[in-house]
Amino acid sequence: MDVSIIIIHYKTLKLTTDCIRSIYAHTKGVSFEIIVVDNDSQDGAKGIIQQEFNEIQWLDMGYNAGFSRANNKGMRAAKGRYYLLLNSDTELLDDIISRCVQRLDTQPDTAACGGIQLFSDKTPRPFFRSLAVFKRSLYVHPPGRIFEKLLEKFIPETHYNDPDQVDWIPAAFLLVKREVVEKAGYMDEDFFLYGEDVEWNCRLGRVGKLKVFEDCGYIHHEWGSNPKRKDVLITIVNKFYPQIQLSNLVWVRKEFGIGRYLGLMLNYYLMIPVYFGWKIALNISKFRNPFGQLEQQKDFTRKVWLFSTYFWKIIRNKPYFYKLDPKSHV
Repeated sequence: MDVSIIIIHYKTLKLTTDCIRSIYAHTKGVSFEIIVVDNDSQDGAKGIIQQEFNEIQWLDMGYNAGFSRANNKGMRAAKGRYYLLLNSDTELLDDIISRCVQRLDTQPDTAACGGIQLFSDKTPRPFFRSLAVFKRSLYVHPPGRIFEKLLEKFIPETHYNDPDQVDWIPAAFLLVKREVVEKAGYMDEDFFLYGEDVEWNCRLGRVGKLKVFEDCGYIHHEWGSNPKRKDVLITIVNKFYPQIQLSNLVWVRKEFGIGRYLGLMLNYYLMIPVYFGWKIALNISKFRNPFGQLEQQKDFTRKVWLFSTYFWKIIRNKPYFYKLDPKSHV
């Protein structure tokens, strides 16, 4: 068996079905199996999908286990010499799987690879080859180029001689060698959603090169099983989606240690009075109620408080499932 394709299903019946159809329509050059891991969707998808694709292996988690735990269950059941993590909200446009396998077969120093993500209209999604932009985005600061320049100096871009080499591969389509996973380990099961692919990429990258081939594209539909994200207001003051940022903080602690984590949290604490003071001064300058229109500042404070409730768990770095109650998504 060449490739074990692992798809995590969570209430995305149409997307999952379209994804599987695209695999069978385009994948010709390799032998493969498809493993669908269901995160307790309770949507009747198992019967519907297996009726159309009776050779698919279906695994039930029994609860909403998130991305890492579900993918690990799929990998442990897989028979292929390659694992392909494939989002349910993706569609293949050609035989990308076969091409990627052929390239990795001839590149022993490469651990894993992926392709370029495309929007539904087939235009390219933004992609950062270096993790520098992502790491800078974790910090909050007042608007101004001076602060951006400081972060650029503190967190510089990564550059490689190989034009295909990157810091990370989006896990919407991530093809990895079985022997690499045996060395690097499975995905970290402390993560519920988000951050887990970055953390895993860091470990995979210590085993071999990570590559994204620009002539290999696939559609990645927006939002997937979490359409509520499109309604989140993102501003300079308030750019955190709680589950994403909590996972990012866990990743920072695991990858860079206590010092970097404490530095991030200190940044957030210091910015609370800065954001409040800036808005109050702005209100006064415009002859408005000094304490009016502070909703975003209050929301930012509530989110920092939410992250702070996990402070000691993250510091200790002991096994813990960082899954937020949806009701706590302030």
